[in-house]
Amino acid sequence: MQMKPEKNQITWAVTIFFLSIAIMLAYSTIFNSKSFLSTLSRIVDSLSGIIIGLVIAFLLVPLLDGIETKILIPIYKKRGIDVSRSIHANEKKRKQVRKISVSLTMIIFLLAIYGLFRVIIPQLINSVREIVRNFPIYLDNIDTYTESWYTANVSKDVESIMQQIGASAESLSIFLSQKLMPLVPEVDTIVKVASQSLFSFFNVFLDIIVGIIVAINVLASKEKFSTGGKKLAYALFREEVANEIVGGFRFIGNTFEAFVGGKLVDSLIIGVICYIGCVVMKINYPVLISVIVGVTNIIPFFGPYIGGGAGALLLVLISPVKALIFLVFVIILQQFDGNILGPRILGDSTGLSSFWVLFAITFFGGIWGIVGWLVGVPIFAVIYAFVSRLTNILLHKKGLSTRTTDYNDLAYIENKEFKTLSDEHNVKYNAHSETGTIKRLFKLDSNSKNKGLRKTDHPEETEKKDEKK
Repeated sequence: MQMKPEKNQITWAVTIFFLSIAIMLAYSTIFNSKSFLSTLSRIVDSLSGIIIGLVIAFLLVPLLDGIETKILIPIYKKRGIDVSRSIHANEKKRKQVRKISVSLTMIIFLLAIYGLFRVIIPQLINSVREIVRNFPIYLDNIDTYTESWYTANVSKDVESIMQQIGASAESLSIFLSQKLMPLVPEVDTIVKVASQSLFSFFNVFLDIIVGIIVAINVLASKEKFSTGGKKLAYALFREEVANEIVGGFRFIGNTFEAFVGGKLVDSLIIGVICYIGCVVMKINYPVLISVIVGVTNIIPFFGPYIGGGAGALLLVLISPVKALIFLVFVIILQQFDGNILGPRILGDSTGLSSFWVLFAITFFGGIWGIVGWLVGVPIFAVIYAFVSRLTNILLHKKGLSTRTTDYNDLAYIENKEFKTLSDEHNVKYNAHSETGTIKRLFKLDSNSKNKGLRKTDHPEETEKKDEKK
């Protein structure tokens, strides 16, 4: 007799399998975190080329869709050829459109990278070289400002302290030259480090090549990945569960695409505006400072402060006045970005309040560093949306309201009836606290107005006492 498992049994088996994997991963992370993290690091390193390709493809999907929907499909439509995603579309021409759009997308991407290295990178290198070459002059400027301030404000007692500090610095310099210099690596060590660096550079170059190839393949057949995932979801789970899974992954993709893509466009515009402002105000190293401000602007919340502080610190070496002017300009620029440009580009792509944005950056930044700063907000937005969705499902099953506003004045729920805080008769579950600090401080009693009641008396108890009297 042939035994055929039911669909419900398969669903439970898959659920138990993934739950077991999650428990083992949690156990390994808690009790053997070092080996787990090292294994995970090796896995990530081995798949670095594929990861780079997936990231490139993810960033280029909006450009690919724009080329197809705004340019190529209308051109073919005017020629009487249907290349849309409908059932009756010409599949051969559809593949032709996809090949053309992938080719144009990668050409634009590679030209943008070439323009970055051809135009911006040389100017950055020249700026860094100029800073290094003029560094002694900048130090002399700082000495001049310090000496002028010192002459005008510092007393003789502080002067003796400064002399002692100078003597200590000289002793430290002798220690470094006599004790630590012999520990400098020998020639063979230097050669070894140089060879390792060259090998690492070759690995990075190879990963980029593999990433570009992977990105081309993913862009060429991106619908197949989503189609395969949908088939797997509806094959393993019930219709309602599969719908939730498919909708959840669609929400994840939309959230990351809206946030990451919008943040890149926003940071590019801020960098360009910063460059124009620096040129107009004749601030030194406009390209370098604009790149710093634009790149750090990708980091939510803390990014503008990091970029503005780094640029001001660089300008302090040249002229404190220009550094102050730049700080004022950056503050105005970030106010424009936070109140006008950012909301117009990003909209409500995450649905998170400022508190949760700060929490996500702090939490994921502490775990993953800079990467956590960049992707922490969309990841937490997905977690927040999942918890909200699960909460609404559970409330709906219990027959309770899912509207958040219904819980603003809620004291407690009794037999599915909402008891409000504004009603003084709802006194259960500490709904009305009578021992607050303000009330004790000013000797206020909210119930004293009601027939001279004592704090411990409730209206019903007082009425019973009156009847007895």
